[in-house]
Amino acid sequence: MQYLRNVRFTSFLVIGFFVSLAVLGQENLKHRLLHGYLLSTDAPVVKGKPTLFVFELADTFGEVFKAASSQSKQPDAINFEKEMVIGVALPATNKPPKLSISRVFVQDSTLTVRYIRMTDSAVVKSPLATPIQPTLLIAIPKQTVLKTRLIENGKVMQTLKKDI
Repeated sequence: MQYLRNVRFTSFLVIGFFVSLAVLGQENLKHRLLHGYLLSTDAPVVKGKPTLFVFELADTFGEVFKAASSQSKQPDAINFEKEMVIGVALPATNKPPKLSISRVFVQDSTLTVRYIRMTDSAVVKSPLATPIQPTLLIAIPKQTVLKTRLIENGKVMQTLKKDI
């Protein structure tokens, strides 16, 4: 009887240790939403699915996203020496969804971006004449990552592996 208690107790401690290592291995990242940018018309997007972009350089970012042509407000500044940018482009729609970032974290050299996509249940009297491409742009501190995962409402939508 004593032996069984010791085995159970030891098993409980070992399982607890590994669970705590998994949780401690996650590093939540501070992020900020970027405003004032539009997706370029020739951006390489996946038809009918969300497309994930990871930018470490201003040149590659400028090929995919352009500053919006609004005189009233300047686009948010990005410091590519200290930051990298994660972009999400959703399929074009006449009724844009509400998007919000729920969590951004790194674990085992994998950057994970979790976001929530809510369909707008409000009655729309006149849909937009031309479909728009909903996007999310966030800046995070520069990271060394080998993979980036995009998770929408708990479902993995895309995984990008970094070319070495």
